[in-house]
Amino acid sequence: MTNPQELQDRARHAAVEFANSHSVGDFLAVIDEGDNVSTYLFESKLKGYVGWQISVSIFSDGEDTSISEVNLMPGENSLLAPNWVPWSERLADYKALQAELEAQAAAEAAEAAESEESSDDDGEVSEKSEVKTEEVSEETEESVPAVLSDESVDSEQDSDDAGKRPPRFLRRRLGRLKYKKDKS
Repeated sequence: MTNPQELQDRARHAAVEFANSHSVGDFLAVIDEGDNVSTYLFESKLKGYVGWQISVSIFSDGEDTSISEVNLMPGENSLLAPNWVPWSERLADYKALQAELEAQAAAEAAEAAESEESSDDDGEVSEKSEVKTEEVSEETEESVPAVLSDESVDSEQDSDDAGKRPPRFLRRRLGRLKYKKDKS
């Protein structure tokens, strides 16, 4: 079995036994390791292993041929991480995208308001379109993000009045506290 094509076929058969016929791709290369050992590389089509290779090492001394090992090996670009981008650049790109999206939304709102104004038969502006143009102008002047306001003391007191009664153990404790406050 010294024919190189026969050795390649035997290596492919070993690779198919290792993975399966759908996971073994095209023949890539043969590497002469010396001492009658050759490594045959096949493209891997295994999910999650893009750019990896199935390697089959075969020992052949002219009379006997045996498969030494079958491995899944990373290719040249399989373990490379994407280029690092500093945080400041990523943040700047994000902010630029957000500003562009806000400008696009404002332009679409302005177009919608103009189309409503032009659709009036009398040439007069209706009340609905006046309200919408005022909303658009407020949005385009300042695009301030919505901020949650702090709860006031009144809202905390209102929350005590609403809802169901507190649990029994808590009512006892609250009752004791009220009783101590009344005595002092």
